[in-house]
Amino acid sequence: MLNSSVERAPAVSVRGLRVVRGGRPVLHGLDLDVPAGSVTGLLGPSGCGKTTLLRSVVGVQRTSGGTVTVLGEAAGSAGLRARVGYVTQAPSVYADLTVDENLRYFADILGAPRTDPARVTGLVGLGDRVGQSVGSLSGSRSRRPCSARRNC
Repeated sequence: MLNSSVERAPAVSVRGLRVVRGGRPVLHGLDLDVPAGSVTGLLGPSGCGKTTLLRSVVGVQRTSGGTVTVLGEAAGSAGLRARVGYVTQAPSVYADLTVDENLRYFADILGAPRTDPARVTGLVGLGDRVGQSVGSLSGSRSRRPCSARRNC
């Protein structure tokens, strides 16, 4: 007789996740499991941590503590890159990264050499105009405080 109560490992498992952004705690020791094969929605007001959680799940968010496991692997691990997709509200660039950091991020994803920003901008559809201006903006670290930015 087959046992119909065989448990499957959760698709996403979060234990004690803590994230601090701009000196302020955003996630305070979050625990959750997303069952394999389920459809799960995140609901809540702006600023409650939904995007921060999703960024943690795909491995692009710096965490202050806890663990995030996706499909049995640590969030952000190389083995997950071909298995997990993520699209933000504005997928063109990440506002909390500098121009240089955005280019390096997309270069890594696209397998383009980091020394060729024009190739990266062409591959993501930004064209030569952005590639020509990247030199003057590259490495700029000026950022507004989290309270002055949207979606921080």
